[in-house]
Amino acid sequence: MDEKTRTAAGIATGLQGLRYDDKRLGELAAEVAALNDAVRQAAAEWLTFDDDPFTFPSLLEREARK
Repeated sequence: MDEKTRTAAGIATGLQGLRYDDKRLGELAAEVAALNDAVRQAAAEWLTFDDDPFTFPSLLEREARK
């Protein structure tokens, strides 16, 4: 089990009280990594440090509609 999968397992069990088999945990880790990369890329492209924090949710909504 790689580090991302162990992290997904820890979150599922520790924060959500859920248990998944190793295959599903690997799938969840890959899904979270893809979403995280997309959010970081969109934020880097469209946001600056000084932007209003409320700009972020509208950016996510706009990008999700693409």
